[in-house]
Amino acid sequence: MNIITPITALLALLLSMNAIAEESTSGKTTYVTYKCHIETPNGPNIAVFSWDPKLLIEKQGALLAEYVPTVTNERLIVKRIVECLTEDKVFKDALVRELDDARTY
Repeated sequence: MNIITPITALLALLLSMNAIAEESTSGKTTYVTYKCHIETPNGPNIAVFSWDPKLLIEKQGALLAEYVPTVTNERLIVKRIVECLTEDKVFKDALVRELDDARTY
């Protein structure tokens, strides 16, 4: 019984080292461009960001109460994040869709 515990610990250590090695060799972070429909004191607007998709929720949450550059060339404070989409998707709100169609990339 005493020999099983050290063997299990060694096996767990080897497996975790293998996982860390795979993660560090892949190393490349792929960023995706997201456009976010945000609510600001001036009304609805769009802000564009490039984020790692794995961190999407954390990045969205970090926007609240921050000043961000918008597609209307203003730095506005984010009161609420309505939705964040990849560039190829279409916003649900018609007004924001019009604002998105009018922006220059």
